[in-house]
Amino acid sequence: MIDFKDFDFDDNERYMEYLHRCIQIPSNASPTILLAGRDKGKTQRAYVDNLCWHRFFADGAEFFGPPLGDWDEIDWKKIFKAHVPAGTTFMFVPEYLVKLWQRELGDAIQIDSDRDMWDYILYLDRLEKLTGKKLKRVRNAKNSFEKNYEYEIEDITPEIFNELWQFHVGAEKNLQERVDNVDLAQADSDHFLFALNHWDALNLFGFVIRVDEKIVAYSVDELIDETHSIGLFAKADYNFSGVNEFAYWNDAKISLERGILTQNFMDDVGEENLRFFKEHLCPLVMLKKFYVTYSPKDTRAIKISSQRDGDNLTLKISGRLSTDEANVAKNEILSVLDGVKNLTLDLNGLEYISSSGLRILLAMLKKIKAQDGTMTTKNVGAQVRDVLEMTGFAEIFNLSWRPNI
Repeated sequence: MIDFKDFDFDDNERYMEYLHRCIQIPSNASPTILLAGRDKGKTQRAYVDNLCWHRFFADGAEFFGPPLGDWDEIDWKKIFKAHVPAGTTFMFVPEYLVKLWQRELGDAIQIDSDRDMWDYILYLDRLEKLTGKKLKRVRNAKNSFEKNYEYEIEDITPEIFNELWQFHVGAEKNLQERVDNVDLAQADSDHFLFALNHWDALNLFGFVIRVDEKIVAYSVDELIDETHSIGLFAKADYNFSGVNEFAYWNDAKISLERGILTQNFMDDVGEENLRFFKEHLCPLVMLKKFYVTYSPKDTRAIKISSQRDGDNLTLKISGRLSTDEANVAKNEILSVLDGVKNLTLDLNGLEYISSSGLRILLAMLKKIKAQDGTMTTKNVGAQVRDVLEMTGFAEIFNLSWRPNI
């Protein structure tokens, strides 16, 4: 099992090493978004077997993020068997990784698409030039804004944070009157405030557009590497016709000046107006993301189940506890004993136990005693009983035999 832990800004450098190894980078992997969502989503991180893992909670359920690293170099069957519990659902899994999993894991995974969370990958040179019929609408709106308004462009600095936040709040209020998903809009505001409060610790850059000295639009991007960015936040006052199109054109322009060629334009959360606008920016490609649930067929020689009532736990083990099965199941078995005072180990149906299996029983007894608890073993069959008696373990455990066997 993966030992997830809390993380902070000092982990960013290591995290970025894993992010840069990915062929596709979903916007949800943004360092800023992950740091901002730690508390509300209870997001935690782990580094295991050349991969960076995330676990978080949404709507009361536990999810994994897509593991980050050099996907083509990973033995996914081995990784999933060792670290991913059956029933685990991954969110925001990029299409490239899904195809790898399909090839290596087959029907052990179930895949569901959600168009609402796809990223738009923009080729900034195309957006800055605005040539061709497909970009005519954006070009005309951008030109209209330039023609009708006297504007100024200003880099975002701490000196204007308070003014920018007030503009954001007002723009967000107007937006919420036109969209359905208010919860996601609030999350966006929470993340934006986090970004302002930690601006110097993040790889962020952006600008505001002013008309008559007042902010009418802003854009904030996050630098991922020398040629790629994620468009994190943007708001505009729609009373100024064409300001949105002008803002994205200007964003492309200043990004190209920095050497950035492509950008993740974040998902549209299913809002029709946002989708209409983003599709008219002529994305280079859609970064498709999926839900993936790991549901392997039960091919293990043993079956493990547990039922807990406060400090009391009944743990059932059946089948064949061979050396291989014991090595795989050890952490799974010991992890369910946390905080248990009274353990009842039900071995009804356990047909065989290896020396590694016996060591697991000892490890269980040791952990229960360390927790000032007791362990009772019941329904021990004849074959397992013989092993316990011959090894002297029958004297160590509090045993009851399975009758008539």
